[in-house]
Amino acid sequence: MKILYKSTLNFLILFFILFTAFAQSNFEGKIVYTITYEDMPAEMKGMESMLPKEMKMHIKENKSRIEQNQMMGKMIVVSDMDQKNGFMEMAMGGQQIRINISTAEFEQETNKLPKVEYLDDIKDIAGYACKKAIMSDENGQLTMTVYYTDKINNKAQKEFAGLNGFPLQYSMIQQGMKVIMTASEVSEESVPESTFDKSEGYQDMSQSDFQKMMGGGF
Repeated sequence: MKILYKSTLNFLILFFILFTAFAQSNFEGKIVYTITYEDMPAEMKGMESMLPKEMKMHIKENKSRIEQNQMMGKMIVVSDMDQKNGFMEMAMGGQQIRINISTAEFEQETNKLPKVEYLDDIKDIAGYACKKAIMSDENGQLTMTVYYTDKINNKAQKEFAGLNGFPLQYSMIQQGMKVIMTASEVSEESVPESTFDKSEGYQDMSQSDFQKMMGGGF
């Protein structure tokens, strides 16, 4: 169960790093991603039904909110590019924990911008013609295949190592399995400011204390 928990949390932390750069955008609305899995490792067999199948993202000016629901509970990640901070909320196993991301931690994470290699492939995703790119971190330890559209305006593209658009599909290897996220719905709509508020009843915890509770770093 801890492997499954860490896999899901790692996944959301990764998207916190990636999508904070896209928060400063002309786009306001909701994007729904469908999540599929391939090459499930032996230790996770039988847990397929517990893995998240969908991720919702709300974007408004400089703010973004990512939300996943699964059998174990709910995870929320909120980031604010103007204030350069954010938080993650987890409601699982009867516990409600909030990890606050300080300005220093925020800047450290969002400075980890990937390298981008552009390719010629094109595919249609959620009604958008998307171009292909390969993204990798500076150490080459994490590689992602991305399909992005230039039809969703993105003011922050220069902050994101030159990616010329907004990502509507990602595929990557997490915990030994391939995770594919594909946008199934892109909806321009008004997003209330309250969408990005902290929830009541959560216990605040530092990243280091949470990692100790989970038995190690991520």
